[in-house]
Amino acid sequence: MTTNNWLINLKKILIKYKNLILLGCFFLCILILLFLPTNKKPYYQHKYQKLDFPDIIERGYINVIVEHNSMNFFVHHGRVMGLQYELLDHIEKRWNININQIVINDLGEALALVAFDSIDILTSDITIVPGRYPCIDFSIPLYKTKMVLVLYDSIKPSTEINDFSKLDIKKLENKIIAVPTKSIFINFLNKLKKSLNLNFQIKELIEEPESILDSVMAKKYDATIMDEKILIVNTPLLKNTSSYYLPFPSLDVGWAFSCHQPILRDSVNAALIDLKNKGILASLLNKYQRPIYIQTTYKQIAHSKRTKKLTKYDNILQKYAKIYDIDWRLVAALIYHESNFNIDAVSYKGAFGIIQIMPQTAEEYGMSPTSSIDQQIKVAYRILNDYKKQLSIYFDNDKDLYRAMIASYNLGLGHILDAIALALKYDGQINSWEQVAQWLLNKSQKIYYSDPVVKNGYCKGRLTVYFVNLVYETYENYKQLI
Repeated sequence: MTTNNWLINLKKILIKYKNLILLGCFFLCILILLFLPTNKKPYYQHKYQKLDFPDIIERGYINVIVEHNSMNFFVHHGRVMGLQYELLDHIEKRWNININQIVINDLGEALALVAFDSIDILTSDITIVPGRYPCIDFSIPLYKTKMVLVLYDSIKPSTEINDFSKLDIKKLENKIIAVPTKSIFINFLNKLKKSLNLNFQIKELIEEPESILDSVMAKKYDATIMDEKILIVNTPLLKNTSSYYLPFPSLDVGWAFSCHQPILRDSVNAALIDLKNKGILASLLNKYQRPIYIQTTYKQIAHSKRTKKLTKYDNILQKYAKIYDIDWRLVAALIYHESNFNIDAVSYKGAFGIIQIMPQTAEEYGMSPTSSIDQQIKVAYRILNDYKKQLSIYFDNDKDLYRAMIASYNLGLGHILDAIALALKYDGQINSWEQVAQWLLNKSQKIYYSDPVVKNGYCKGRLTVYFVNLVYETYENYKQLI
């Protein structure tokens, strides 16, 4: 057969079986792509070979799952704080090792990652119950807590936690009780359901307890179960709820480890015992297991149209208002809610002075606890003015701009800029502070805090939004007076 004939026959075959040949090539390409090596790695790897303490120290970092809430991990005046944060900070310094904090809201996923993958420690208020999950060990108890049932109650709301015997159990009939997925609360709720012969629905949510509490207060769900300590911290924020201790014993709370890392577990326990013996653990528990301090009561002491005075520092406030072009009544409202004009105020979080400034920020602005009232108020204006310069391009009115400035003062500018970036990306423009506030709240969701436009990671902005509303309401009242 000549070369020409062979080529002609080949051409006929290709034309006849063109579709089959193309389909075969497509699947061949898919197979090649599937088996090609890739340098892209997920933030955790399944079937990870667990490293124990000596290898972790050599590696130079520990992967730790954290839960951001008002007791354990939160941002205050732009600084990360909290019980578990400070405990991890002690361990980080003790071993001279970096700690990678990873936020995971799904407790089931978190337990699986610690037990079998590349996460080393879970610090998310884990109740110590042996056998609650395969291949999970626990630290020594950090503290004891009780379980509390929190009910939506707009008729007789109370911030006090009552004994369970005072609850009319008929209130639970056909109710929806929302709890975090895979939490130990589910087992106890089922026991309660059986013992009381009640019919209520248990709804598991991939959310933090505080987010679920907010939903109960908004009447989205009928009730939830909370760790007593977390509920106490949130006392100033409670509304339309009543609370009752569940009729079960107190539970120990600690950290969780993989059963494949016994040396890590024992090393962490040794560090925690040392902190316990030195009184550091007790001091941190006292520092963080108390109600959030928020100056909420609006008083008109020495505030009147007759005297034309809000505070005894009005002259200083008005002097710097002219320099920085910020309404002095706004700064007065901010100071009122920060310190109630107490020049010697020192918060348990470390903020000091009339403007309740954190030590690190004070150092940046050249301020110390011995600085005069004039200097302290000037620093407050300087900080707010710095925020104003960066935020004014996004807001076309003082009302929205001022609220964004207050939020930045409370939480840090970075998180507010992240919320603005999300609003611009998903909404196309900035319409109001309320819109930015909603995106700030959305930053507690993984889909958003892991978005490429977000530079400062996870944030739980609920307390900041609440604080902004308080300060601005006081500001509006001050404008009516003066």
